[in-house]
Amino acid sequence: MSTKFALLGLLNIKKMSAYDLAKFAKESIGFFWNESYSNVHRTLKILADEKLIKKLPERGSRNKNLFEITDLGRQALSEWLSNHQYTTIYRDELLLKLFVSKRNDYPSILVDLKNALNELEAQQQVYFELKEMISTKLDNLSYDLVLDYGIVQNEITIEWLKKSIKKIEESL
Repeated sequence: MSTKFALLGLLNIKKMSAYDLAKFAKESIGFFWNESYSNVHRTLKILADEKLIKKLPERGSRNKNLFEITDLGRQALSEWLSNHQYTTIYRDELLLKLFVSKRNDYPSILVDLKNALNELEAQQQVYFELKEMISTKLDNLSYDLVLDYGIVQNEITIEWLKKSIKKIEESL
C-alpha cells in the first residue's frame, strides 16, 4: 500500500518515467525506502487504473513514457499524509549475516563490510550533491529534513563500519 503513496509523492515532485522513478527513488529516498524497477512498473499500472496518475502523450528521453500525478492522485496523497499512521520495516541482510556468522566466516564478512563502507561513502557524496541542489529550491524544508536524517544516519553507519572492520581484522 505504501509503495503506491511513495510513487505518488515522487510524481508530485516532478513528471517521470518508470525508469526515472526507480532511479530517483534510489538516489533520493533509497536509504529508507527501496523499490525494485518491476514493482515501480507494476504499481504505476495500478495507479493509472485508479486514475491517480496519467500517462502523458509526450515521451521523455529514450522514448520512455512519462507519468504525472492527477488531481485525484494529489487528493489521495494528501489523505495519506494526514492519516497519522506509519510503519517501520527495517531489514538489513548484512547485519543478519554478521549476527549469525562465526570466526571462520569473518573473511567473507569483511568483504561485505568493506563493500558496504564503499557504497555508503559514495552515497554520502550523492547526499551532499542533493543537499546543494535542493538549497536552491523553494519549499525545500521537508526534503532538507529527510536528507539531514540520511546524512546523519550514513555518518553513524560509516563510523560503525570502520570500527567493525578494524575489530574483525584485529581478531584474525
